[in-house]
Amino acid sequence: MFRNNCFIVVSFTLSFAVLLGAQSTAPVARCFQFTWLGPRWNNESTFLNATCQDATNLNKEVPCFEPLVVSLDGSWPDVEYIWRNHAENASCILAANDVCAQHTYYFDGKVDNSSYLCTRAVNEHGDAITSGCYEDRQGSFVTRTCFCRSRPGAVPCNNAVVTNLNLFLLIVTALIWPMNSELRKHNAISIF
Repeated sequence: MFRNNCFIVVSFTLSFAVLLGAQSTAPVARCFQFTWLGPRWNNESTFLNATCQDATNLNKEVPCFEPLVVSLDGSWPDVEYIWRNHAENASCILAANDVCAQHTYYFDGKVDNSSYLCTRAVNEHGDAITSGCYEDRQGSFVTRTCFCRSRPGAVPCNNAVVTNLNLFLLIVTALIWPMNSELRKHNAISIF
């Protein structure tokens, strides 16, 4: 009898452990997925019932993903806040062959709007794109799309590409500027 009870307890415990293991999932890689309407929209704008059709004026070439995001003062969205408070609604799971992208429209050198998404991308040779930024200029319109792959469990990367590049340039400039000043002192070059 003791043997049967022990067998039942062990079987129950193992079944419970297997069930818990099946329910707990490994961290997945995610990308932000939303559309920031741009600096023309702020907390005083009427946007609460807006849809992607409203935001894009039915232009099929402009990517748009709900939720639509507006910042209080029209500045870039606070993605850390979005990640902490709206991760499930404003992100997508990154599939094995996909990349995170940030697709931004500029007009006359100023940002107009930006969409964040999971996607697949190829270059002009048909090769898969996994990172980097690409621009397309059409007169006063510029479209800039940056690609990256997020790490499982980490904050999505599709807002960090440009920021990291700017930070890198700032660090390089900070390192080179003093050396350049020292060279100018030693070489005593005058430029007219």
